[in-house]
Amino acid sequence: MLCIGGCTTQPPYSRPQLDMPKAWANARAGTLVDGTGSARDDWWTQLGDPVIDVLVASALTDNPTLAQAAARVDEARAGLGASGARRAPQLGGNGALSRGKSQSQTGGTDTISATSGSLGASLSWELDLWGRARATEEAARSRLDARNADAEEARLSLVAQIADGVVALRACNYSLAIRDQDIGSREIELSLIRQRLAVGNVAPVEEASALSALASARTNRLSQEESCTTLVDALVALSGREATTIRHLMSRPPLPSGGASTASAIGRLDEAAAIVPTAPPVRLDLPATVLLQHPAVRSAERELAASYAEIGVARAERLPRVDLSALLTGQWIRALGSTIHFDTWSAGAAVSVPIFDAGLGAANVDGAEARYRAALAGLASTLRTGTRDVEDSLAALSSAEQRADTSRQAANAAAVALRANEARYHAGAISLFELEGSRRQVNGAQESAIAAASDRARSWISLVRAAGTPPLSATALEQPVAEETTDAPTKTPFAGNESHR
Repeated sequence: MLCIGGCTTQPPYSRPQLDMPKAWANARAGTLVDGTGSARDDWWTQLGDPVIDVLVASALTDNPTLAQAAARVDEARAGLGASGARRAPQLGGNGALSRGKSQSQTGGTDTISATSGSLGASLSWELDLWGRARATEEAARSRLDARNADAEEARLSLVAQIADGVVALRACNYSLAIRDQDIGSREIELSLIRQRLAVGNVAPVEEASALSALASARTNRLSQEESCTTLVDALVALSGREATTIRHLMSRPPLPSGGASTASAIGRLDEAAAIVPTAPPVRLDLPATVLLQHPAVRSAERELAASYAEIGVARAERLPRVDLSALLTGQWIRALGSTIHFDTWSAGAAVSVPIFDAGLGAANVDGAEARYRAALAGLASTLRTGTRDVEDSLAALSSAEQRADTSRQAANAAAVALRANEARYHAGAISLFELEGSRRQVNGAQESAIAAASDRARSWISLVRAAGTPPLSATALEQPVAEETTDAPTKTPFAGNESHR
């Protein structure tokens, strides 16, 4: 009895040492920093797009994916409650009541009626000598933490998909408007060519070339429209709002205090701010801080802890088991006008010892250890995937920021050239063909600028999704990565004695 609550089959769990980079390789030097970064729970509001806010609110209210995640959390919580209940003494009650008759043939026929009853209580309790029940509860608690992290990951992924879809749809709608202008310009050009062809000023091949260019422009417009429709359908599935509602919302500018519609923004030097939301400056903490607080990594680590606890359960199943029991029963019998009453009680302990199980217990331990190693490999894989995703997002964000600057310069230069050519056209210095060519050059440059601005915002969203929403902590910044130590080995943590005191 001295071992009650003190004997375990293995050392306590401790997070294993993990291989993580010391710094982000693709973080561009000189990037502006924001003290809050992505730490806010409502991080998507930093984009300043009311459509994102509306659709996210709708999705968080009613979404099947989030409902499934919440149900899994409730299931894990119920499992933890059941595991905790099994550690406590179990008290039960029982009762019985019966009535019967008997006849005697001795010296006549006599009928004897008798009533009997019993009422009692029973108590049972397993002594957790080797920590089996405690390890089962620890595994259930770790899995509840993992399901909570999974729910956070599902929420983060859902919001990121909506924000990314809105930004992509804004840029797609802009490109669709550009396609319309390009088609109009080419129709004007074709009309002029046909007029000149009628008087013999151009060869028929010029008309064929113009017709080919117009058909290609219309084909590109149809493809672009299909892409925009696909994005709308994705937002419908994510948010639960109707397609007509989403299209109506998308007709509004990103910033409620300024901007213009997509059509009226074409041709302005600041059209990017009027079409695509601007991502805020971003700052990432150290990899050890960011990755270990990401929901996916926390879920994998909690699964690892649960697998480690289940090794203790499998080992304890091979050791002797002691069950305490107690019984108290009151019984009474009434017959022939008299009542007999008596009480019975019993208390004792039962010991069960596995003697020969044909290797079943050892196989269960081997299986639990294999699941632990698989969970350890899964955690390492999750960390590597998370590191890659963050690095890719950083690289994409850096590229988009630079492309946004160069494409803006190109759009400004093309706009200046268009204004000059408009003046030259009105003065009769150039033809309408040259003017329309200059106009299409402006449209193309502005479309490239919007695409770069869209890529910048979408890269920022991707970075938030890859990094999670970890709180920035000065204490965490001061912690060196090398201090991540553990008592749980990463290879074979199961060597040694069968029990540990």
